[in-house]
Amino acid sequence: MVPKMLALFVIAAALTQAQAVTQITLPDQYHTFLTNQLIGKSLSIPKSFLDVLQTCHVIFPNGLVYEAFPNNRLPAGPITFLHAAQPFTSCAIGFLGADVSLSGTYELMSLVNHSADNSLSLTRQRFHLTLVEIDPWKGDA
Repeated sequence: MVPKMLALFVIAAALTQAQAVTQITLPDQYHTFLTNQLIGKSLSIPKSFLDVLQTCHVIFPNGLVYEAFPNNRLPAGPITFLHAAQPFTSCAIGFLGADVSLSGTYELMSLVNHSADNSLSLTRQRFHLTLVEIDPWKGDA
């Protein structure tokens, strides 16, 4: 885990061209969601629409780190990066038709350039996700 985080900081440092980065850790969030082919759920780190998202990375429950933005390198499947029209793009992933086996702790890391003072911040947040499968045609929940 430490080598992965060190690699991310090296990437962030290279992107910032020696500009200082403020590190922010938001409180963990706990969610239980219903899942099927019709119900989607998203996890995101909010940002002002005036600020610019530089990078977004996702750590999956198995510890693997994937770049979601600017290059979507998430594995094909029910977890996707949620694109938005600029300037509204934020670090967000969506789950649609996700199997309950995808329950676990996901961590988002968002590198943002703040327009007010041209500063950078690396924000991290963990999401403890429990997926519960339902069949809307049978009426069970």
